Amino acid sequence: MSKREILRELIEHVVTSKDDQEEKEHRSGKSTDLNLYLLDNQGYEIGSLDDYINQITKSGRISGHAQNYVAKHTFSEEVVDDETAIVNITTPEKSRTDDSVWIQQGEYIWVLTTVRQEWREKTIEKLIKYLPQVERLYLSSEYLDALTQEDIIQDSYISGFTSQYHAPYADRHATLRFHGGRRNDLEKAEKYFNAKPTRIEFDQTNSPEAAIQGASTNDGRLSFQSVVDGSQDKAVETLLSVSEEYQELDKANFEIDHAPKHNSFENGFSVDGFTAIELTDPDRDNETDYSLIEELKENVLNGPQYKFGQRDENTLRVYDTQHEEIFDLAVEPPDIIIYPREPATAMSLRDIVQQIYEYDSTYSQEKVENPVAAP
Repeated sequence: MSKREILRELIEHVVTSKDDQEEKEHRSGKSTDLNLYLLDNQGYEIGSLDDYINQITKSGRISGHAQNYVAKHTFSEEVVDDETAIVNITTPEKSRTDDSVWIQQGEYIWVLTTVRQEWREKTIEKLIKYLPQVERLYLSSEYLDALTQEDIIQDSYISGFTSQYHAPYADRHATLRFHGGRRNDLEKAEKYFNAKPTRIEFDQTNSPEAAIQGASTNDGRLSFQSVVDGSQDKAVETLLSVSEEYQELDKANFEIDHAPKHNSFENGFSVDGFTAIELTDPDRDNETDYSLIEELKENVLNGPQYKFGQRDENTLRVYDTQHEEIFDLAVEPPDIIIYPREPATAMSLRDIVQQIYEYDSTYSQEKVENPVAAP
């Protein structure tokens, strides 16, 4: 089957009649959803799952959580073709098996499943988390919002969202969930609470008022809650267009097009290339260099994933042990700037940005780069 045919087949699991859709009390939850996880592919190959599981079992670098997860489950991979496989994760203790379809998309892996949330979080999402060859894509809130514009999802409108505000220096923390909320509600949530979206629901029309009900999250997951019978082809097109736009936005934010390279000469050196991710305009007052750096050390870099040293009073050199990559974390209070160093890739940049946002959700993100040569 082609990719389009696979999507068409899986969409059948959420097809409903117009009357049944209108009678639904909730968009998701106990009902069956179709979920698509978009993954950055850094070496994953269809047909090699056994090798990757063995690496987790034997590697001294893999966390104890990953090894415990592998020990409590069994895995099998049914290869359909060079780019497609069905992955089965069995939990012997619960006598159940959860299935997902893995499609290799060049730079990306797509994982599709209709397993319900309570189980996919324990099995499929954890497999994705613990495989070092893949990583879920990520969009900060402003780019997640851009994904729902009508030029991406035609004939659609926002129908609900989850927005969050969290910052360590503020007395106010909020998680706002709107069912039936529209774009103006999303804008009000940001204006009055500075709460930014992490999940946006959309409805798409196709003669019935809401023929397709879907959602996107900022951690690389798209879902369809229901598709009215007769709208399957339109749902396929939507899934393809949203996925491709998500990939493009993630690439625009994190791909290192101009990696810094140091060239030594007899009378000096040159630096070729320049890339940085700037996190700016947070909802906080200017702070001293020392306090913001200490804050990052204590609350963002404090886990086993990161080792760091002080380059100067404004900059930390950080080693990401999970990805074996290096970057510099600099502060220009209240802003934070991330400079990738060789051999950093999008994987370490994506991780650190996400962890900063989970600590302080009020930053805005921009990537700046230039193929310069500075003597």
